[in-house]
Amino acid sequence: MRDYGISQKGGRRTVRPQALLTAALLAVEGAVVMMPIAASAAQADLPAATNCSARLLPGLGGRGSNATAASSNGLVVGIADTAGGESAPVLWRNGQATALSIPLQAVAPASVNKDGVVVGTGYDPRQEMLVGWWWQNGQYHPLPVSPGDVAMPSAVSDGGVVAGVLVASEDHADGPGADEDEHPAVWPSVTAAPRELPLPAGVRGGHAFAIGPDGTVGGVALGDDGGTPVLWAPDGTPKVLPALAGRGGVVLAIDPSGQALGQSAVPEGTHAVAWGASGLISDLGAAAAGPASSAQAGVAGIAVGAGSTPSYRGSRPQAVMWIGKSARILPPGSDGQFTGVSGGATSVSRQGGPTVVVGYSAAANGLRRATEWSCP
Repeated sequence: MRDYGISQKGGRRTVRPQALLTAALLAVEGAVVMMPIAASAAQADLPAATNCSARLLPGLGGRGSNATAASSNGLVVGIADTAGGESAPVLWRNGQATALSIPLQAVAPASVNKDGVVVGTGYDPRQEMLVGWWWQNGQYHPLPVSPGDVAMPSAVSDGGVVAGVLVASEDHADGPGADEDEHPAVWPSVTAAPRELPLPAGVRGGHAFAIGPDGTVGGVALGDDGGTPVLWAPDGTPKVLPALAGRGGVVLAIDPSGQALGQSAVPEGTHAVAWGASGLISDLGAAAAGPASSAQAGVAGIAVGAGSTPSYRGSRPQAVMWIGKSARILPPGSDGQFTGVSGGATSVSRQGGPTVVVGYSAAANGLRRATEWSCP
């Protein structure tokens, strides 16, 4: 059984704060990615995208921060440390940081749209369970769920549709496995009741992580053989996508053209992949020069994410941009108090001219700073 941060207490199944993991780890933990892997044969390092300039985003008075998502018009959300040593959810607008007032613990923003609607999760210590929420214009609201369910939103579209997962908060007498209590779902709006998405035959559960401009949803179906990448049509019909070497995968993003992006397992690790409209899979990670890569977002022929490269700055993971199948490293950001040596990219958009990428840069000690790259 996979551990998704669900524990038993007082006869009730509750979700711990530790369940606030990254989307990729939630989708395929123990099955596809985010596992220690052996290094592949030595290959040439990736070149840096020298035309892209990195800027560290201001925080909330503390040392660290991390940008987890951005909207099509440049709003950015994430987490930042405060001067008091706490972590707080943050919205960056025009490069300025504003703390979000969310009355929960371990708050993790997952997505933001062009209208400033933010969705995410947090832990309610009074109920001892995870809570899915949405925020706009300074106001916090829980996402609607049926009694006994927990909402875990992953994405909100510019049209206001939310994609995520429903997790059963109550234990069942017959003691089902954790996967059987996890159902991909969409909320037609942040105030509407969720609609569960049907699963392909032979699987027990799944997660929805992405939503396209036409309402297509992407994610993963979970079964005995691990994770299977899936697209759900706007009417909810599931379509299983191919994976590299038949080893499983996950859809993590859908770009404005409808192309699905994500990752797939390969013998030596994981590779970033793209799926075209016909479902044909393209191995983006083959150009990343290392054993592990993942595509997290895309726009107009460009994908961004993270990847390893054999010796660049000590083989640390790096933020990567793919233009077609050509990969480039986005150089980590630095300033007078921080020197980035690694990083990852989470979102990309085109804003009137330059391509803008957001994510994080990390120092040698692991400290992260939210980062914005501008690429003309």
